[in-house]
Amino acid sequence: MPDDPGSGDRREAVKKSVEIRVEPDEAAALQATADVLRETVRSAVTNAGCASIAISGGSTPRGMHRLLSRPPYAEGISWDRVHLFWTDERLVSHEHPASNFGAARTDFLQSLPRSPGGLHPVPVSSDGDASARRYEEEIRRHFHQRHLDEPVFDLILLGLGADGHTASLFPGSPVLSEQRRWAAAVKGGEPDVERVTLTYIVLNNARRVLFLVTGDSKAAAVRHVLTDAAPVLPAQRIRPPAGSVAWVLDRTAASLLPRSLFSV
Repeated sequence: MPDDPGSGDRREAVKKSVEIRVEPDEAAALQATADVLRETVRSAVTNAGCASIAISGGSTPRGMHRLLSRPPYAEGISWDRVHLFWTDERLVSHEHPASNFGAARTDFLQSLPRSPGGLHPVPVSSDGDASARRYEEEIRRHFHQRHLDEPVFDLILLGLGADGHTASLFPGSPVLSEQRRWAAAVKGGEPDVERVTLTYIVLNNARRVLFLVTGDSKAAAVRHVLTDAAPVLPAQRIRPPAGSVAWVLDRTAASLLPRSLFSV
């Protein structure tokens, strides 16, 4: 199919602002993402004494999380200098199968040789708005202790839904227009329950954002996010002005991208 007018300009803009890394399969994509996390922690600890990381839930990140529980990551990361936050959470108990924190605890947190320096799960015992406010207070407290008035995460790991959502920022949600709150209540997704999500204010203030996406079911969404001109989908609006954005994809997730966007 021939390129539509202006597609070349869009591709050049993406190439300049976003790193796209295509791995041969899912296992390689998971390992590449774990390597980025390890590298980020090492750099942040060297420069500031600790690392502030926000991770996502979902099936794809769980594969990467399980890697973190094994060598070389379990012993090779200074976990006692890492503060872990969550990009979003379903308001269910941490023992519930749908809990992002509960999944992370099962997949790697309980197996680490050293406990993280700080675990900051989303509070889930209140309604959505109250939980969001408590989580925002927790984030503010953490960064104030580091003499920062703004949330500056060293790394935020994100996924991508087939509808173009990321974290719990769903298409059409009023939260997409939030300009003051760092965390907000939202309802939607699968399962369709009340949630808390970080907002663009936080996501776009990170030093580094990495999207991990695998599988052919996400290929159309990847293509739209990385090639469409208008920022219609929530994931398209992740553009930290002072940070970097990278995408780690397997071949199937990248299968609909123009090859001019990346080199394998």
